[in-house]
This record gives sequence, C-alpha cells and structure tokens, in this order.
Amino acid sequence: MRIDCGSFADMGAPPDLLAQTEPVQQAFGHLVKEGYVILDRVLPPATVAQLEIALEAALVDLTGTPDDRFRIGTLRYALPIALSGPFADPIVYANPAVTAIARVALDRSVILQGFGAEMALPGGAPQHIDRDGRLLFDADLSPLLPAHALTCRLAVGAAHNVAIWPGSHRWKVRNEEAPPEVIDVPPGSVALFDSRLLSGATANRSDKPHYLLQAAYARRWFRDSTQGLRLAAARLEVGRDFLATVAPDDRGLFAHLRNAS
Repeated sequence: MRIDCGSFADMGAPPDLLAQTEPVQQAFGHLVKEGYVILDRVLPPATVAQLEIALEAALVDLTGTPDDRFRIGTLRYALPIALSGPFADPIVYANPAVTAIARVALDRSVILQGFGAEMALPGGAPQHIDRDGRLLFDADLSPLLPAHALTCRLAVGAAHNVAIWPGSHRWKVRNEEAPPEVIDVPPGSVALFDSRLLSGATANRSDKPHYLLQAAYARRWFRDSTQGLRLAAARLEVGRDFLATVAPDDRGLFAHLRNAS
C-alpha cells in the first residue's frame, strides 16, 4: 500500500489528532496485515537535498577506507548519525505522518530508539535477507503479538529498492522460497516496516553511492541490542543541548534518555 503524505506537514495538527485521520488508520491496517506501508512525499525536495549533502559529508571517509566495524554486507555500511544540523529538523526525526502511524501501532508512549544511515557503494551486493529486529519470546508466540518496533527507511538521493516478504512478520516458519515483492521508495518517501518483517535491499548497480536514513521507533519498554548487527539505528546520538530544542508534542520520543522531560 502507498499513501501520499504530501499534505501532512501542512495540517498543523498535533500527533494525536493526525492519528485519527483516515490515511493513518489505513496505513495502520496494512501494517498490521502485511507488515509494511509506503509513505510517499513525506519530506519536501529541499529538505531531501539538504540531507543528501549532509550524508555525503558525514560518510565521505567510508568511500576511501571503509571501516569493517560498520560493514553490513558486500560494499554496504551502516553508521550512527547524530541528531544535529539538518538531521535535527523535527520533520526528519518526528515526521507528522510517521509519528502518527507509530503512535497508533506502538501506543502514544512510542520512543525514537535509534537513528542512523546506510550506504551501498557502487557494485554493492543485495542485502542479506533478515529482520530489522529480533522476535519477542519464541517463533510460535511472536507472530501473534502486536508490533513492538518499527523501522523507518527514508530514501535520500536515489530511490531505495528493497525486496520484502509481505506478511512474514506473522510467519511461524521462515519461508524464503516464497516470492518477494520488490518495492521502490523514491527520494523523500518512506518505507515503514514492522521490525519482524523479512526484507533485503537490492544491489546497487549504479556508479554512485546510495544513501538511506533509518530510524527505529519502539514501545518504551523495548530494547534490542541485536539491532546493531543490521542497523546503525541501534544507537541514538544527540547533542548536549538537543533535548531543549524538542517541541513538547515530540518530547515523548526521547523519554528514555537521561534528562529528558
């Protein structure tokens, strides 16, 4: 399912009211059933351009001598990105459309668990098929439970193409022989996944690096140390004075951080 979110940023409504709108309820229903939803036009082109410039600057060292600590596949790397500069824009980390859906799917006390970036260099192989987060309890019980974490993938610069297995967040037995669905996420759009969904980004066959911002939203009690094996978003880096700049409606996203209020 794809939902056009171009007007969300202009609504000016608090997250609780946006959560009651028909597009958000439709997105939630598809997320529950299929494990994903595509949100188009989440960010304006000017913001996407600023993020691309900032990502190129932040990740430029990787293009020369990549650090294997951050390798997540052949010519693929993940890094934590601090919430500063253009990344500290609330439309990025607390986007109205994304947070409204997250509040419905995960409850009003949802937190921003992590924030980071991925880069696939030219020739980057397809990503290993995996879940973005771990299962709760065991494979029999976890598929029956509501979502406990969501992964938000924001395409920057070039379209993000990813193979997904719709409904796999409900599988008790993993079946990679099932045909995947390849989805296209253009720059400024978002793929929002239940963290239990099986997925894997496709190869980078272009002659330029592909950049992707990722955020992990979770129920306040949930922690996932294994997420670092797949996502730079396993970590959340904020500056000393960042929390003072966060709007009251968004402050709950950081309730798990020390000195957050």
